[in-house]
Amino acid sequence: MQPTRTQMMPSLRKKVAGFIRQLSVNNQNENVDQIDSSGPSTGCFIQRYLSGHDVRQTEPVILHGRNPHELPRKNIGTIILDNEFAAVTGPDGGLTTVNRRQRHLSTSDPDVDYIDIQQHGTDQERNDTDGVQQIISPSSDVAGVLDWSRPHSRAYGAATTLYERHPLTKQHAGSPIADCFGIVARKNSAILALADGVNWGEKACIAARSAVHGCIDYLNKAVFTSGNITNTTEVFVSLLRSFHAAHSLILQESGMLTTLTTALVLPLADSDRFVACICNVGDSLSYVYSAQHGVREITKGSHDIHCMRDMRDALGALGPVDGQNPELNNLTCSMTEVEPGDIVFITSDGVSDNFDPVVGKFAVLPPSDNLNLKASSSTVKVSGTSGDFPSSSSLPTVQAYQRHELSLLRMDDLLKNGVSGNGPPCEDAKTLCEMLLDFATRLTAAKRHILEDPDLYYTTVEGSTELTELSRAEQRSRRRKVCEKIAMVPGKLDHATVVAYQVGVYKTDEDPNASDDDLLVETVL
Repeated sequence: MQPTRTQMMPSLRKKVAGFIRQLSVNNQNENVDQIDSSGPSTGCFIQRYLSGHDVRQTEPVILHGRNPHELPRKNIGTIILDNEFAAVTGPDGGLTTVNRRQRHLSTSDPDVDYIDIQQHGTDQERNDTDGVQQIISPSSDVAGVLDWSRPHSRAYGAATTLYERHPLTKQHAGSPIADCFGIVARKNSAILALADGVNWGEKACIAARSAVHGCIDYLNKAVFTSGNITNTTEVFVSLLRSFHAAHSLILQESGMLTTLTTALVLPLADSDRFVACICNVGDSLSYVYSAQHGVREITKGSHDIHCMRDMRDALGALGPVDGQNPELNNLTCSMTEVEPGDIVFITSDGVSDNFDPVVGKFAVLPPSDNLNLKASSSTVKVSGTSGDFPSSSSLPTVQAYQRHELSLLRMDDLLKNGVSGNGPPCEDAKTLCEMLLDFATRLTAAKRHILEDPDLYYTTVEGSTELTELSRAEQRSRRRKVCEKIAMVPGKLDHATVVAYQVGVYKTDEDPNASDDDLLVETVL
């Protein structure tokens, strides 16, 4: 449910005190290089980090590569194929709204050399040369799931729009929401997928839904139905093939471009631990939240954390970017071990970018980097506001790697301490999704308030109380005049989506020994 305008519009003072508590740096007039690192480790986490006191503890290793053979092989334990306890997709029907007649790769084809789609021509050429079979999904289910409206506190997803409403029609800018998510959670495993359609419109929406439909349906056949997966190398082969299935369905449905991030969480052999295997293209990022280790980004290998990135550039996309070919510049395979109770989650950039310290207006870029980003052009994606604002001497300057680290710390601080700083901490996947979306919604409230001013769309005729709609040219002229005001407030307007899964072995309602606490921390045999 959308919060009311009163709830969404706290004063700037309250925003600073509540939503962006990081602004409480004791000496805001000092640059980060001038902060005394010998001082006490007190104050907000932003101050502690920039002072060199808040050093992240050693965290589990995150590995990444361009193909499955660049990653170590880990044996997968027994995947329990009981009926799924949760399956949910969205928004507005999500993956269930695209055509069920789906072409994709045969799960039994041993040849994986054609995985790099850009090097092997069109979809039809691959069908002719690589023996790709046509598989028709049953009209009654997708990925073996009949009912996609079964969220669970430990397997959940949600999406919203951060864009402004038209003051009279009440329609959101950028409609429909061009993101899509899907999750299927079984007793000791899960598939999560999130796609963010590039730009606005129906074609972007179709691309995102087709991508999620195609990859999840393929993975269900390759990993669960076949029962032939024994190690992580085979998991990544299936993940990359599922991206081909996603791309093929986008072309079949005449969609445009979309990012795609897909995660498989599976038990490890001879261990009580699990492995999260992720494949992503574009700027939809995957994370894991641990009460012990905090938030770490699993997909950090897909973007250079030491370079300032233009947030208008998605870095890659499925769909017809170049003729019938996708753009796979940042296609990346990533993996990390996770423990029962950890929460693996994926966000669209409408969420992740709003945790950026520059977008949140509690830090600024070095002047040279700010100018370079302003001058750069978008190669794939333009959505919302870039989030890179004019420099202010009252705020600390951060380098690219500090932006990345502070984004993770801000996310971790929210999940552990809540918006107010007084908790309670996040304890399950549903709460995590709600907290992240609530933060992004509240952070961007001031921007929406400015853009929802009726004076930007209508004028009152002299001697009349009736409103007359302005011409398109006049509307654009008035909106340009408020750009400076918009740049002074935090946040990036975009579609915002999160999908999350809490790792563990779960008892289902059919289990006679099921209890209220359905997360079991036990060894997976």
